[in-house]
Amino acid sequence: KGTFTCPPLQPFTVYSVTISLPPSTILYTRLLRTKETVPDKPEKLWLDPNMGSLRWKPLPSCKGEIIGYQLNITAWRAHDGSFLEFKQVLVNQSVTQYMPSHQTPGSKYMVTVQGLTAAGAGAASLLEFRSYISGNG
Repeated sequence: KGTFTCPPLQPFTVYSVTISLPPSTILYTRLLRTKETVPDKPEKLWLDPNMGSLRWKPLPSCKGEIIGYQLNITAWRAHDGSFLEFKQVLVNQSVTQYMPSHQTPGSKYMVTVQGLTAAGAGAASLLEFRSYISGNG
C-alpha cells in the first residue's frame, strides 16, 4: 500500500529509484545516495624500521569519503609500566605515515589509527612496539 522495503543497501552508494506503471509509464525517477557510515579499520599498520615512522594503508571511500585519520599514541616505561605520555594526532586523508616525536629509550608504545568520515571514526588498528636502549661497544 505505497510502501516498498529494500534489502539492506550499501552505505555511500548511488541507487536509481524508479516508480512506473505497466506497460511503460514512469511516474517517478530519481538518483539517491545512501548515507555515509564510519570506515572499516585500516588493514595494515606498521613501524617503518628504516625511517622510524608509523605507516598505514589508505582506506577506500566505499563507506564514505575519508576526511582524515586519528592517531592515539600512548607511552609508558617498560620496566615498571608507569605512564609517560599520551598524544592524539589528526592528519588529512592524503597522509599515510606519521613520524612520532623523539622516542624515549626503554619505553613501550601503543598506537591506534582510525579512519574518519563525516559519520565519525571507524574501528582502530593497533600496533605496540618498544624502543630499546642502545649502548656503546
